[in-house]
Amino acid sequence: MSWRQRTSAQSPDRTRLLIDDFFRRASQTAELSDASSDTDATNQEADWIFGSPLQYSDSRSYEDLHGGNNPIYRALDPRLREFLHSQFPDEYLTYEDTIMIEVFQCVYIAYQSKDDWTNAEDILRCNSNWYNSGPRYDCVLFNSDQPGVACARLRSLVRCQLPSGRVVDLAVVQNMKPNKLRPKTSWDGCVVFEEEVDLTFLLMDFVIRGALLAHAQGPSNSRRNFHYLVDVVDGDMFLRVLNAIGHVCN
Repeated sequence: MSWRQRTSAQSPDRTRLLIDDFFRRASQTAELSDASSDTDATNQEADWIFGSPLQYSDSRSYEDLHGGNNPIYRALDPRLREFLHSQFPDEYLTYEDTIMIEVFQCVYIAYQSKDDWTNAEDILRCNSNWYNSGPRYDCVLFNSDQPGVACARLRSLVRCQLPSGRVVDLAVVQNMKPNKLRPKTSWDGCVVFEEEVDLTFLLMDFVIRGALLAHAQGPSNSRRNFHYLVDVVDGDMFLRVLNAIGHVCN
């Protein structure tokens, strides 16, 4: 549930004060360590704040510790280096360079609603056992160079500190690939995604807000994982999806 939904019954001024106070306190307690204390000052200007930290280590040690039991972190170090080099070629990362990382299980994303242009926030989780009730891996809407709507499922949140001092926030995700599957009873603007198996990295700079996807029944002989994008969670999501797919209601 978004912060906006939980405070909708309050006055606009009080809601804004609560949101500002929450993010101010969150940014003050989001320090990685003494080595990354300067990071938080720069991240205060971002549209997201990580929460629920797990461990601070270097990428190779984290892979050695968790890669054997968790597919998210298998071959983490080489995959991470390849991704960072593709996004930041000026970094000149070598094999000997150490990449310090901290892994998180929660992110607070601020965005401006396209419905009424007010500020809103989503709280998203990626937790293998959320409050002892089983796994919870929320989804996000993100900017892509491909046409249409781009969604992905969060599997982990990682903050990297490069040897140059640059700090990069990224998500480990499973992308949602658009699929032509349609339900027997279709509706205007129906969007179906197939969840990809492979894991990839996504810069947090491209994340727009949270997204709600509902499981869709695929063909009986298919083992693929299909989902409907629920575009009626609020006015902002409805307008974003409507504009992205260029749909005109009948």
